[in-house]
Amino acid sequence: MFNSFEEVIEYFDNFYIEPSSTGIIRDCRLERMELLLAALNNPEDSFKAIHLAGSKGKGSTAAFICAALTASGEKTGLYLSPHLVDYRERFTLNGSFFSNEELISSANELKECVEHFNLGPNFGGEKPSPFELYTAYAYLLFKNTHCTYAVIETGLGGRLDATNTLHSFAQVLLPIELEHTAVLGNTIEKIAVEKSKIIKPNTQTFVSYQRMEARDVFKKEAEAQNSTIYFLDEMVSTLTSNTTKDGELVLAKTVDGQEFNLTLKMRGEVQAQNAILALQISQKLGFYQKGITEKAIEGVQLPGRFEQLTYKGKTLIIDVAHTKESVKHTASSFNSIFKNKNSNAVIYASVEGKDTLHMLSSVLDSFNKIIISKPGSFKKSDTLAIYELANSLKDRQEIYHLVDSTLALEKGLELVENDGALLIIGSFYLASSLLEVINGSKL
Repeated sequence: MFNSFEEVIEYFDNFYIEPSSTGIIRDCRLERMELLLAALNNPEDSFKAIHLAGSKGKGSTAAFICAALTASGEKTGLYLSPHLVDYRERFTLNGSFFSNEELISSANELKECVEHFNLGPNFGGEKPSPFELYTAYAYLLFKNTHCTYAVIETGLGGRLDATNTLHSFAQVLLPIELEHTAVLGNTIEKIAVEKSKIIKPNTQTFVSYQRMEARDVFKKEAEAQNSTIYFLDEMVSTLTSNTTKDGELVLAKTVDGQEFNLTLKMRGEVQAQNAILALQISQKLGFYQKGITEKAIEGVQLPGRFEQLTYKGKTLIIDVAHTKESVKHTASSFNSIFKNKNSNAVIYASVEGKDTLHMLSSVLDSFNKIIISKPGSFKKSDTLAIYELANSLKDRQEIYHLVDSTLALEKGLELVENDGALLIIGSFYLASSLLEVINGSKL
């Protein structure tokens, strides 16, 4: 039995997975998860679920929706991954951490089930993966605390993601970009097909701004599932935003004549789109309350989303942007506030399987002082190849290669002038490792 949440984390993270000759593809299957949930009496059926998939913006959009639901009086669970500072970020209740007692009680219930868990000979007797354990754990937490709603983001893809065991009543599809191409496919259309499979029959589906090839895939799947589909660009006629030191100023007008003025804590053009999408979802699903919903959305703040900190007397902006478009938008928002290019610096890192060429190009266009580093210790990254690519793309710039992210942070602080700032971008894992250093404690 667990006595502390630290023991829970250690147990889940080190749970044994049978070796597989086919790697991650073999591990991405739903049979294990379905049987595990059945053994737990299907906790996912105890709440109404809103399911999110996409290449970027899932976490912030999910948090906006959760805030709107909470403000309407609903007891709402939120499941995100990965975390940045604290494992408890992954599962929250009405925007707050679960109590230690709630965390340990549900973990013990799951462990008792897992200790006797076996998929049987038809499936090789495989045990659940760590992510499957965390997902089942979130469902149990939501069930045991009597959540009426849960907002849940996929971990990877959609079709074979452990979260796709939900019977969601609404789905949200965020922008699609080239990512995890070895697993999801090497075109926008192929990736969109994988993510479209979260759409359930006779539900409602909400779609953010998309490329046409992704849009067509989502429309086709929604029709096949008899799911009513809403596109953001068909609900909103005008959406503008301005990044300031005080927040993101947003103005939106809907096709039916409504006007929204928001000042978001989370800055960036992408956050403006996510917030307005969440507002439209709250209206269509019936939990919008004029003024109350807007205030709830304005107050949302997640770590690592254009998060501004002061460290050793210097200004830092930490952002988990890790796709071509999100890096481009974040760099643009950064430069709109910190205008003296020669005073700024950036630490960039990305994991294998990402669109490094285009992300790096945006970084090189926006900064004269660039540090290439490693995205934490959990993901593969060819930092030397990225460094060499950076040098081949640009000259007359200061480009450094410091694999150790702590040394990269020290160099970044050295390069930044007093009127400038240091941007940390490219990976959840880079942001997490440096927040650990800045906070002076283990995650």
